Amino acid sequence: MKYIFTILSLLILPILSFKEIKPKLCINCKYFLTDKDSGKFGKCLLFPRKENDIYNLVNGIHIDNIEYNYCSVARELEHMCGKEGKMYKRKYNKKSISLHNKLEN
Repeated sequence: MKYIFTILSLLILPILSFKEIKPKLCINCKYFLTDKDSGKFGKCLLFPRKENDIYNLVNGIHIDNIEYNYCSVARELEHMCGKEGKMYKRKYNKKSISLHNKLEN
């Protein structure tokens, strides 16, 4: 019985380990704000910079022009998004992508 279990596990486990884990890329996130050039300096809409709040408290002027943290900063710091991409939400659904491809053809 031990041998049968061992043989089965040797056959099944390698097949299950072929599943590749895709990283969560900021460019595919719905909170990504592009920089219109290379995408290297994209910003995250989830994390506005704290300086805006401080200036508002000092002079009472509300700034409509909100600055956001760069995606690289958000992915570096664990209390924001972290390397795992804790706040990541996919921008497109698979259904909408396939429907878009059908409309193009």
